[in-house]
Amino acid sequence: MPLSLASLLDHVQFWFSSPEPVYLIVYLEAVDEFLAADVRDLVDKRGGIAFLQQLRKGGQATLTLRVPRIATLARALEAMPQHRSLRIDGPTFRGRPLGHRFDPLRSWLDKMEPQLFVDLVDELLRAHDFRPKREIDLAALLDRDIGVVSATVGTLYLTYEWTFPGATEFGVDPGTDFRIEAKPETAHGESLVVCHSQVDDFPRRTEEIEALITQLQGEGINRALLFFNESEMGAGAGMFGSWRVTLEPLVNTPQGVDGLGFNVLTTTLVYLDFVDRLSWRVLNYL
Repeated sequence: MPLSLASLLDHVQFWFSSPEPVYLIVYLEAVDEFLAADVRDLVDKRGGIAFLQQLRKGGQATLTLRVPRIATLARALEAMPQHRSLRIDGPTFRGRPLGHRFDPLRSWLDKMEPQLFVDLVDELLRAHDFRPKREIDLAALLDRDIGVVSATVGTLYLTYEWTFPGATEFGVDPGTDFRIEAKPETAHGESLVVCHSQVDDFPRRTEEIEALITQLQGEGINRALLFFNESEMGAGAGMFGSWRVTLEPLVNTPQGVDGLGFNVLTTTLVYLDFVDRLSWRVLNYL
């Protein structure tokens, strides 16, 4: 049986809206036991914020929360490590709390171990609700062994945005503190995703690749996301250009590890998952 507790509606709404987890803890003296339940879970089961707003509109001042008998303190302690706290009093990016102080537009990742690169790209795609449909053996369509490369056709349900880091201004002109940002590129909907995780050589356009592009365009796939595990700058510029020509016109701006820093730093949950495994070639602060 649940335990019912009457509380002021204002208090419940404050607890529910808190960025930190708030637990309602009850001591049952008769059995010498504590119950503990996440207030957000209790309210969500009743309809969430819409439920609270409806009560307020009706002039209600109190609310009864029902703590299930199975909501033991031991269960709550097991769940607590899964909570994530995010400080929202630090620098923001376009009104978005980041949970760190790094400049997303001017911080570049370092080259990674191939499997780490694959894992990072997969998590970024998952965060943008990429739903794969089929794999393509892209390596078999090339005229040389270029390392480890995968290709997947699927649908991006959320827009993926990226920039070319070389087009973002780091310094300022005399007499102004304004800095130019690179124009964003986006992918949304039916897409080809290519991940070149171990970079051993440059790709070249082949007749087989041209046939694949024609086939994909016939299926309504006119956009490709290309990730390669090298910098876009310096020596890596050749890889950038090679992939651009190889998959033209599906991709205008391939994304290397420099530009990938933008996506990691603006996709906070992915950043938190990988923060202890990533190294940075260039790191700037907001």
